[in-house]
Amino acid sequence: MWALYDGFGQSDHGVVGSMALSGDRTYIPVLIEFLFSPRIFNRLALIEAGEALRQLSGQRFRDDDWQGWVKWLGSQEQITPPAQFAGWKASLLNGIHPSLGTFFYDGVAARIRIEEIVWGGVPKDGIPDLRNPPHVPAKEASYLEPFDRVFGLSINGEHRAYPLRIMNPHEMANDMLGGEPFALAY
Repeated sequence: MWALYDGFGQSDHGVVGSMALSGDRTYIPVLIEFLFSPRIFNRLALIEAGEALRQLSGQRFRDDDWQGWVKWLGSQEQITPPAQFAGWKASLLNGIHPSLGTFFYDGVAARIRIEEIVWGGVPKDGIPDLRNPPHVPAKEASYLEPFDRVFGLSINGEHRAYPLRIMNPHEMANDMLGGEPFALAY
């Protein structure tokens, strides 16, 4: 697994073939992760990884059908990654952005399968949340159109609406309502 990817985009392609020939299905999550890595620039390596996955899994997904592979793996509870997978995944994610690997380490406690956690395309804290945004009374919200969707909240007798088009670039708001702190995420 470590020889497959060294953290800098280089790989030992003989390792992929060895994984396939081993028949060891614990390599399936490793190869799927490898397919998704934006740091792997060698098309031949991706083709080899896809072929190894097909050989180990018996599935026929394409090399570039990463989502198909991940969805299939999610339904295969009996397939678990090898020891040190979380640390290896941290190394892979650190190659994308240094803050990403901090979430993974060998022995990390997780309520969901580590192999199903994927990078969302932005670095940690790359989408700024709204923090205690300014509010206007409903009668003064002239910027809203009748068809605008809002997230409505009522806490302890206070009411507020958070317009979806304002939330979209933030995906989260941290605010106080009715004397209670809350987080609105979608």
